[in-house]
Amino acid sequence: MIRSIKISLGSATQRKRASVEALLREYRAATNFYVNSLWKARGTLDAATLNRYSGGSLGYRQKSDALAMALETVIATRKASKATGRPCSKPRLTGAFRVSSLCAKVEPFRGEGFDFAVNLSGLIPRTPIVIPVKSHMRLNYWLAKPGAKIKNGCVLHEKYIALYIEVPDEPEKVVGDEIGIDTGYRKLLATSDGDFHGMEMKAVCARVQRTKSGSKGKLRAQTARKQYINKSVKDLPWSDLRMIAIEDLTGLKLRTQQKDKSSKHSRKTMAPWTYRQVISRIEQLAQENRVRLVYVDPRNTSRRCPACGWVAKENRVAELFRCVRCNHSADADTVGAVNILARATGNWQDPMVPASSKERELNVVV
Repeated sequence: MIRSIKISLGSATQRKRASVEALLREYRAATNFYVNSLWKARGTLDAATLNRYSGGSLGYRQKSDALAMALETVIATRKASKATGRPCSKPRLTGAFRVSSLCAKVEPFRGEGFDFAVNLSGLIPRTPIVIPVKSHMRLNYWLAKPGAKIKNGCVLHEKYIALYIEVPDEPEKVVGDEIGIDTGYRKLLATSDGDFHGMEMKAVCARVQRTKSGSKGKLRAQTARKQYINKSVKDLPWSDLRMIAIEDLTGLKLRTQQKDKSSKHSRKTMAPWTYRQVISRIEQLAQENRVRLVYVDPRNTSRRCPACGWVAKENRVAELFRCVRCNHSADADTVGAVNILARATGNWQDPMVPASSKERELNVVV
């Protein structure tokens, strides 16, 4: 597996930081030029597309990095537009830039006070930008893993540089607990054991919703949301687990909008909810802790009674689950997590679904 570790450039000299900023301006200008070109006409990673950009001071390999990032950005934007069924605007690179191993070499640093040196291909031919960096606790943690090593290449930003650490994959655990997890807007994580994590998620998302788009307040709120998600996921008992089952929530927002197009409140509520961020964090920690991750079909997981198997929309009312057939009651999110685990472990039996409203009336237990 590959992990990227951020290292601050606060210890770099003013001259080094100025050189990095100048390099980033050139990278972004070239990338946005290629994005504009690819947006109008199809292109690939070939010499003809590469030679469209003749300005700036980047070398051939540097322009190749810019073209690769532009092509990846355009493809991802069009893919997202196709998935959501919405028109998209032309993307623009303004943040960090990924530098390939052809233009960034990471070597041990022999000077005092630093551990590594990142040699970046600069704007002046045969004059690299050498950035000494200090190791820290997180980097040392990964480098202490058996077989771990630093790869060439990096992610470049004015404030930091991110190094890539390659760690050999370890076999998944064969001993431990199995749990199902239901992710939600009010309770971030509900487990099949009856535990809850991230109970303040609704308030965290509301803060993001209240801030103005593009403002510094919006950025701070989004950062706080990401940190809250990371902390909540990390609070799971990873050392005791061998398997986690979660729902495959691909296209959740799109399905919600299609079901209730007239509900403006529903769309605004779902806007700050970033389930992809939650799933990505679970995937990352599952891999790090050698925990098997299983995706299951989400259909009927919130409507099926775990006691008798009866499936009905009326079983769930807001946060309460009460089976209309056997009167079994529990927290709705906990029931969802139990059903997710049952489906993942093969204990899910075919649900008892009423064939008609008349049959439903005959089977309802009041």
